[in-house]
Amino acid sequence: MKKKPILTATLGFLTLASLAACSLQNNQTQSTAGQVVQQSLPTPSIDWDSLASKEITLDEKGLTITEAGTYVLKGNTSAGVTVNTSGNVRLILAGAAISSSDGPAINIEEAGTVQLELQDGTENKVSDSNTHSNEDLEGAIHAKADLIVTGSGNLTVEANYQDGIVSTDNLYLENGNIQVTAIDDGIRGRDSVTINGGNISVNAQGDGIKANNDEDTSKGNVTISGGDISVSAGDDGIKAESSLVINDGNISVLQSAEGLEGTNITINGGTVDVYATDDGINAASDITGVDIFIKVTGGNIKVEVGPGDTDAFDSNGNLEISGGTIDITAQSAFDFDGSVSFTGGTVTVNGEKQTEIVQTGPGSPGGMGMQGTMPPGGGQAPTNRG
Repeated sequence: MKKKPILTATLGFLTLASLAACSLQNNQTQSTAGQVVQQSLPTPSIDWDSLASKEITLDEKGLTITEAGTYVLKGNTSAGVTVNTSGNVRLILAGAAISSSDGPAINIEEAGTVQLELQDGTENKVSDSNTHSNEDLEGAIHAKADLIVTGSGNLTVEANYQDGIVSTDNLYLENGNIQVTAIDDGIRGRDSVTINGGNISVNAQGDGIKANNDEDTSKGNVTISGGDISVSAGDDGIKAESSLVINDGNISVLQSAEGLEGTNITINGGTVDVYATDDGINAASDITGVDIFIKVTGGNIKVEVGPGDTDAFDSNGNLEISGGTIDITAQSAFDFDGSVSFTGGTVTVNGEKQTEIVQTGPGSPGGMGMQGTMPPGGGQAPTNRG
């Protein structure tokens, strides 16, 4: 859809020096044009085994943790688990059912870094109530700290108030079998979401997976480098306020308004299957001067969109395809406001292999401008903006 912005700030217009510094800090690599090709926010390296360990059987009094350490949690409680300490905390869920009648079931008020570990062979459930006395605490699991989810056990999260798993800082999903259902957003990291593994299923009435920092233009990033991910969303499937980068993994967006959304979107690998009732892959921002693009260098990508004013690929900036296999089912396959480059890869639209990228959105003939094409081999296609 033409000129459809996302909410707010993304990768702002930075000097080359500041971009290089940001890239070094976040382990990012860039193209010669300064566009992020890969990004990775390393998982915090902490010697968790050095922490003192306690095994706790939960009861109806709930649990408040005020000291750093490892806590192995078993049993049931409807009074929640609260963490408030300046140190690092590892919560090992070893067959635990945790709920709360007034707020997050797991409420991390303060901590250095928290690791939520799912013990192998265990079933664990976390659910909150449909009202929270503190409306700012939106998650069934709500962390005001970096949060790491790992382990090979099972976790079911039922978010009856708003969101499922929330970190107001950085959220890392390393492993585990995780099922989230949410009234609003499924999985949300304010500063970033990094997914390196796990079997993750999200059913959310809002956005499926998102990073939503719209105040710091170096944050609000989503990076996926592994895992089997399934998302059904009432709004966006996977959304980044800034950069969305997919390096690897098996990703299925089964239902969404817009499948993948960010200021810039880079797909380097993995398997991506998207169904959207609006745009399938959408790069947009309402901030002047930001770097907006869709870049595909690899991967197997399938995009299907519903009828109407919808596009499979919609970039309010540039579109670059240099590799990968793309299979599109759509009335409009491509819409872009900037330049287009098609130098490699395979593109099929409605069963027909393409030798050039043709703009079929509002900027195409019969729309608001002229079409742009580019066969594999380089160059830029002329486009007019509507």
